[in-house]
Amino acid sequence: MKKAYVYKMNLVPANLLGLVVFILLLVLTNVLKVNILPVFDKIPFIWILVLLMLYMILHEILHGIGYHITGTKTNKIKYGIELEKGILYTLVLEEVPKKNILVSLQMPFVMIGIITLLLGYILNIPLLVLLSIFNLMGASMDLVMFIYISRIKDVYYAETKASDEFILISKEDLTKRKSLFFKIIEVNNYKKEDYIVKSDKKITISKASIIFTIIYLIFGIIITLI
Repeated sequence: MKKAYVYKMNLVPANLLGLVVFILLLVLTNVLKVNILPVFDKIPFIWILVLLMLYMILHEILHGIGYHITGTKTNKIKYGIELEKGILYTLVLEEVPKKNILVSLQMPFVMIGIITLLLGYILNIPLLVLLSIFNLMGASMDLVMFIYISRIKDVYYAETKASDEFILISKEDLTKRKSLFFKIIEVNNYKKEDYIVKSDKKITISKASIIFTIIYLIFGIIITLI
């Protein structure tokens, strides 16, 4: 019998993983003798912050494209920002097969992470290297989820309305599969109608995110003018 396992992300180890990835990639960049520091001299700091923000938005759009190319309708995909949790997110409003979620998870990691990082190294484009490093830092949890889900033979993926939760639907007893980065907080008997998330908004932005963005841009302007 299928069970629905509700997972909640452990944001502290997730953020620490991102920091470790960031440091390791900076070390690799130094070993390869690609100097990213001139970026901060050539481009005003405010524009670097804007580019990083746009790159994070592109990251989520690529998740959506990953769902779309595997058969999910556009009206079943929504986006959101909750910077108070350190999260930009893409939600799929229906349960999807394993293939769909795996494609979605790897899209930004590969397209604007691995590929762009390699191009930045090969063509010596420090700005592209910097943006790719920040993306890979953010995509580290995508990779963790990709590895975790890919090891489950028969599984479907669904969402809750919480940005830091997700649901795996499987006949396998997933309580035996542990992870440092997320934990099972609830186990329910599976009913298909329970895992269709209704949402009238295509994009949701929390009030805290708006405030944070304003502060973020003001900080960038001040640093640029100093």
